[in-house]
Amino acid sequence: MQTSKFSLVTDAAIDGQSFLARTMQHGDTLGRIDAEKSETLSEDIAALAHKLITMKVADLSNEAELRAQIQTTFALTSLGLEYGSKGNLDKAVRVLLANPVVKFFQIGNTLTDKLLKKANHILEHAVIEPDESLSHLDIDSIRIYNHAEAKFLDALAAYNSTITTARVTIKNNHPPRIFANLVDMEIIHQQLDYIEARWAYVQALPLEDIFTIDPPLSTAVDPIQILTLSLMANLTVYFQPNLQLEVDTLSDFRDIIYDESSDEIRPAPRQRLLDWIENYLEQDNQPDDVRKYTMAYWDACLQEIADPDSNLAWLL
Repeated sequence: MQTSKFSLVTDAAIDGQSFLARTMQHGDTLGRIDAEKSETLSEDIAALAHKLITMKVADLSNEAELRAQIQTTFALTSLGLEYGSKGNLDKAVRVLLANPVVKFFQIGNTLTDKLLKKANHILEHAVIEPDESLSHLDIDSIRIYNHAEAKFLDALAAYNSTITTARVTIKNNHPPRIFANLVDMEIIHQQLDYIEARWAYVQALPLEDIFTIDPPLSTAVDPIQILTLSLMANLTVYFQPNLQLEVDTLSDFRDIIYDESSDEIRPAPRQRLLDWIENYLEQDNQPDDVRKYTMAYWDACLQEIADPDSNLAWLL
C-alpha cells in the first residue's frame, strides 16, 4: 500500500457539506482558488494526514484506519477554518489563503480536545461503585449512562458522533459520522452537559441500598431510568423514597400516573413528583442547571410508562 503524503487523499470521500469543502468551492466561484492552489491546499492537508497516520496508525496496511485518519484531518481542519472565519465564507477564503493549513488543524484539534477528554472522563468515572465492604462479592458498578449513550461516548474518541441533536436521554443512535461543523460541537457539548447533570442528580440520591436491588441495576439497558422510575413509583404508591421496584408497585404506579383514555400522563401526580425532586435537590444545594435537567429527565422517564416500545414493557 502507498502511504506517501501525496497519495493519502487520493479518492478520499470528503463531505461536500463540510465548511472546508464549501470554502474551496466558494473560492473557486470567486476566482481566488484555482486548480493549482486547490492542489497545493490538498497536498498540505495530505502532509498533515501523513503526520497523523505516522503518530496513530501502527499497521499501515489497515486501510480503514488510514481512511479514518484522513477524514479526521479534513474534519479538524474544517472545524478550525469555520471557527477562525466565524462561519463567513468570504472571510474563510481570505484566511485560508493567508495562513498555513496547519493553523486551522491546530484550532480544530484544540476545539475537540476538551470535548474528547470530557467524554472519556464520563465514560470512565460516571458510575456508582460498590462500597469497599462489598468488594468480596464481585459486584459490578452501575453506569450513569445507558447503552445508546455509551455508544455515543465511545464514538467521540474517533471524532465521530451518533446524534443529530442533544436530548435529555439518548434512546437511539444514528450511524457514526465524522464531526462536520461547529453546530456538531455545540450539540455534543450539550449532550455531555446533560449526562454530567444526570451524574450529579444521581450522586445526590440516597444510594446506600442500591447494590441490594434485585435484579441488579448493573444488568439494565438504562439503569438510571429504572432507578428513577423505582423512586417515583414508591413515592407515589407508598410515599417513601424506596429504590427497590416491585412489579405490583410499578403496575399500581402506572394506574395512578397514566390515563388510558387520553393516552397521557396525569398532570396532578406528575406535578407532585416534579415538586418532590426539585425540593429534594434544592435542599441538597444542587445548582440550577442540575435541577432543571433532572426535572426534564423525570418527565422523560414518565413518558416511558406510556410508551409501548419502552424497555419497561416486560415489567408491566
